[in-house]
Order: sequence, then structure tokens, then C-alpha cells
Amino acid sequence: TKTNRQFFVEEEELPPAPRTLRESKPTLPSMRLEIDIKTIPPGSAERAKFVSAFQDDVGRCLFGGSMQGENIIKVTEVKPAPGMDWLTVVVFDLIIDLGGDAAAKSSYLAKLDNMVSNTDSDLYMGMVTCQTDSTFGGILGGDDETDRLDVPAIKRPIATPDPKVKSILEKYLRVEVKEGSHDSSKFHVYLNFEDTTQTLWVPNPRTLPRRSCVVWPYEIKDCLGITSTVSDVWMTPIALNPTGVPSELSGAIHFTPSERHGSLPVIDTSLLRQGVTYTVVFEDNRHRAFEDLTEEQQQEIQATFQKYDTSGDGIISREECLVACKNRTEEGKAAIDKQFEAALSNATTQAQRDEISAQKQVHYQKIEEAETQLMAQLMKADVDGNGELSEQEFYLAEAWWMKSTLNPTKVALF
Repeated sequence: TKTNRQFFVEEEELPPAPRTLRESKPTLPSMRLEIDIKTIPPGSAERAKFVSAFQDDVGRCLFGGSMQGENIIKVTEVKPAPGMDWLTVVVFDLIIDLGGDAAAKSSYLAKLDNMVSNTDSDLYMGMVTCQTDSTFGGILGGDDETDRLDVPAIKRPIATPDPKVKSILEKYLRVEVKEGSHDSSKFHVYLNFEDTTQTLWVPNPRTLPRRSCVVWPYEIKDCLGITSTVSDVWMTPIALNPTGVPSELSGAIHFTPSERHGSLPVIDTSLLRQGVTYTVVFEDNRHRAFEDLTEEQQQEIQATFQKYDTSGDGIISREECLVACKNRTEEGKAAIDKQFEAALSNATTQAQRDEISAQKQVHYQKIEEAETQLMAQLMKADVDGNGELSEQEFYLAEAWWMKSTLNPTKVALF
């Protein structure tokens, strides 16, 4: 075991702390788990197993084992806990059909909130929810900084199912770190992309095991504020180009598949240098989002943008976009209702009427879920917080909407 001196050294001047990007207050429930997100990277088999297990665990606690978790719980985001990147926050929603009863949904969330705060509940018997952080209160409209205990973190109970891990954590709770000390288990680099420069802290290979000293593509996107925005699915980091260094060190550092990490692409942090600025090279397919649409769809998006871009400067108000999203959802529901009434009038048996009514609820649910996702993307697209969106951001959002949502005004649903 490494001593404290290997991890903490006194410094007169520390590098600037990483900038925390402004995030809107989530409207969906969330849970914090004592699971290192680096062990479940996006796109990996481990992430898929984690999401499936989370859905089954929560679904079983709320509704028993009669239904599959994926039909009850929808995981919308998995991310590092702000300020505690060794923990994982899962943002989710209840998608089971409750007949539009908001009170019933609130009741189930209240039940889950009680389970989170009670470490003897069935929730702590789950495959992954056994590692739930009981001090986090994100179920009932909380945010990523909401904790149940208004006490210093050092006094909080340690929630872990592993006795060995608990004993190690308790040991380090008693460690006193001198004021002005710096955690030497990490070092900082700067990432530059377009007009943004951010600080990224990476594992230090001089003090940590080599296996854990890597940078993942999703960490690059998180640092630059791209994750969960309209650009996320279209952009993949492929290399880091160092700037302001001697020519022998100026070659691009590429993400390459690692056998140690399931053949997923990573960068070994031993190749990085502290304090150096790296320009991020992306495989950027944002142009395809618009090009893959039909000419009619492209013209529709352009017309919508021009409607709101009254000044002609290529910038529109984010709030106007959010209002437009809500209005479009209501228009979509009206179109669903119109088709529903026509189909219902042609039904000849009660069984047919019941099936048509069930289909209506499914279409309602799909369009509402798409609206929720799109609005979340638009909120995060405004990284600088000025309340404005660029033409490209708007086009990407609209392209995503058109590809992921059926237009009930043009498609037969029943």
C-alpha cells in the first residue's frame, strides 16, 4: 500500500482547478452509485450489462419480477458524479404505462426514495443497486449536488457491500491532509477544441498502476462539454495534437485499441505531459446529420430556423426553441388524436378498440420521450449560458428529432 506522502506533496502554487460546466437542473430522477464509471465505459459490454442490471434492480423493487426492467425503467444518462468522479450518477425515468396518472408516478418515486435512504431495503440486494449511495437524494427532483446529510463528507456513513473496501475507506477517512497539499495521483493537461480550452486531470503513471492510467474518448467529450449535447453522437475523439512543444514531441497521440481494456480505444497517460495544451482531433460527422435527410426535411428545418432567426445573424434564442419543441409535441398529439378517432370509428369489436387505445398511449409516450431528450440536448448545447443556439446546433437537434420520431401528420399510425 502506498503511503500518503506518495500521493500528496506540498506545492506553493497549484494549477487552476478544472472548470465546471454549467448544467441545467435535471427534471428526471437520479441515483448515485459507488461504482467507478471508468469500469463501464460507453459502448462497452460492461456498460450494457450495468444498464440492464440497473433497470432490472429498480424495476423489481417497484413492481416485482413480473416485467422486464427495460419495459419499466429508461436510463437516459450515465455520468461521473460532479466533484466525485469515482462515483457514478444514473439519470432515469419511469416509462411503464400508468395511464397518465402523475400522482401514481410520484408515489412510485417516493417509494424508491424511501428505499434509497433505507440501507435495509430490497434495493440494496440488487446486482448493481447494492452499491447505491444512501446519502444522495436525487429521486424527488434533486440535482447532482443534493445530499441527504448536512454534515462534512468525512462523517458520512460508507455505503459499500464489500467489507474489505469498507475497511480501506474507513482507514483513509482518518487521514489528515495538510492545507495547500496537492493530489499527485493526477496531473493536468489542457484540451483545446474550436474556441474552447478546458483543464483535464488524468491519472499519473508515476504513482498509480499502469492499467488505470488511460484517458477514454468519453472523458474528452465530458471535459469539453460535448456529452449529451446535440453534437455528441456525431463526434468521436481520435487524437490529441500537442502545441507549443519541441518538434520531437509534437506528433499526434492517437486513441488506439487496448487489449487491457477490452480492445476499446484509449490513450496511455504516460504519453502526455503536464501543463501542455492538446488540440483535440475529432472524427466529425455533424455534416452527415443534415445531408442524410430528404430535401423536403432539409427545407423544413431551414424554414423553421429562419422563422426564429429574425436578425439574420445565424443565432436564435434557446428559450424560443424549447417553446417550439413543446408546441410541436402538442401538434403531434393532436395529429395522433385525429388518427385515433378515425381508427376508433372503424373498429367493430371491443378488442379492436382496446388495441387502438393501447397504441395511442404508446405513440403518446414515444413523442413525449423524444421531446424530453431533445430539450435536454438543447439545454446542454448552450454551454456558455448566453441563452442562444447556433444554426449548426439547431440543425443537429432537428435532424435528430426527424430521424428518431415518426411524424404523425404524415405517417399512418393505426
